[in-house]
Amino acid sequence: MTTLLQDKPTLAHDNRSTAAANTATIKQWVASMVKGDLDRAPYAEDAETSDPSGKFKGKKQIVDSFKVWKTAFPQGTAEVTNQIAMGDHVTSEVIYKTTHAGPFVSPTGTIQATNKPVVLKTMLVTSFRNGLIQRERTYFDQTDLMTQLGITTQPKP
Repeated sequence: MTTLLQDKPTLAHDNRSTAAANTATIKQWVASMVKGDLDRAPYAEDAETSDPSGKFKGKKQIVDSFKVWKTAFPQGTAEVTNQIAMGDHVTSEVIYKTTHAGPFVSPTGTIQATNKPVVLKTMLVTSFRNGLIQRERTYFDQTDLMTQLGITTQPKP
């Protein structure tokens, strides 16, 4: 019984250490991504992500999806405003502030630059494996984004 009691604090400590490392990885990645340093993408080679624009499988496809966003919104800031973590699972609120300065390729067509400011509030639900992002779901209000861009109807493909 003493052994079990001694193991529990170690397990809790490992869980906290993993959670702290993973939250730091998210913060570092958000900062790198906003700067356009996509080579720092902390995704596993077989990672999967999704957001309102689609599903992406594999690190290359994921990084390519970020390139679409960086083309449309090349300059901006991002702030991780809240995180909840437990071991390999992290939920993060992120607020991006940017201007739509380039073509935005979406599943329904391309939206040419509107030069309008955008504040995009997102929620990331991330799972890690061996220190890399394995699975991530990003949620944001797509209707709000289109409204901020001045788009009232969906573009045609």
